[in-house]
Amino acid sequence: MNSTDALARLAAHGLPGASTVPLAVDSLDDLVALAEQRRALSWVSQAVAAGMVANATPAFEKELTARHLGAVQTTMAAHAAAVRLITRLAAVGLADVRVLKGCATGHLDYPRAIDRFSTDVDVLIPACDLDQLASAFEPGAIPEPRRRRWQERYGKSTTVVDEHRVEIDLHMTISNGYFGLAVPVDALRREPVRFEIAGTSMLALDGPNRLLHAANHVGGSGHYNLNSARDVLQLALVSGIAWEEAVERAERWKVDALFALGVRRAWEDLAVEPHPLAEWAARHGTAGRQRIAMRMVGDRPRGHLLTAPLALPIWKWPGYVGPILFPSRAYLAENDKTWTTRMKSLLAELRFW
Repeated sequence: MNSTDALARLAAHGLPGASTVPLAVDSLDDLVALAEQRRALSWVSQAVAAGMVANATPAFEKELTARHLGAVQTTMAAHAAAVRLITRLAAVGLADVRVLKGCATGHLDYPRAIDRFSTDVDVLIPACDLDQLASAFEPGAIPEPRRRRWQERYGKSTTVVDEHRVEIDLHMTISNGYFGLAVPVDALRREPVRFEIAGTSMLALDGPNRLLHAANHVGGSGHYNLNSARDVLQLALVSGIAWEEAVERAERWKVDALFALGVRRAWEDLAVEPHPLAEWAARHGTAGRQRIAMRMVGDRPRGHLLTAPLALPIWKWPGYVGPILFPSRAYLAENDKTWTTRMKSLLAELRFW
């Protein structure tokens, strides 16, 4: 079996409906490299230990173990960064944050937190001004925004690299463009679930919202890895999450097209038997503003910027569009651009779709 097909089966190891029939891989070296690239070393290691790779050799198992250990160390560094982050945000009055993605799902939805590979920390922060947010970090750590008010109202996230070189994504919304602004953040934050890392208490989204975010991340990403796809199946098949409630919220908030796309991609990437959620996603059709938004994004690197007005009343459009067309000089300088080069790149996005 080629490495891609083998990885689809091995990365699903332990999920209900995953195959338990051993397989032989054409190239063991390629399998290890691909598992590392697609961030699936944990599940491949467990599958190999369970005898799922019939032609495994001692040299292959040794190399796989070494790379898996490196992935575990990276994950633990990300979890340590989450502890530091929660502490420093609380110190400046930003205590009511929600930990997202790997750090949260690892501790809440997997048998062992280290099974879910993570390289960074994602948190959903409460509404605040950039000065308050910046006060939690070293001077200059927060990137220059297009315009301050624009970032506070419409930005998806701000990325910071901490003193240990771990990337931290400070989210205002959970998706780009229309699909981020359409989701009411207050509703997303309700009824959080508590967990701990090294004795530090943290809050995560509730189960249906974790599933919605996981699927929307897969659906909205031009490039995602198998750890993200596995989150969707882990939440739906193992954690006992009320997936019907996630569907209802996605439909109510009018982001069900992206949610369905993420679910379809996750089931396509991992070899697992069908499930009612996957069947719903396969039947789902896209219409209205969501269809327009998805067509506008297409393969455009910044297509999501064009879609946000679909989630806004017309009277807010000038406040959204203005800073995109005319960002601050500091923003342009930090991104090695001028107004001329910025306008050229935007015009390139405005081709017919």
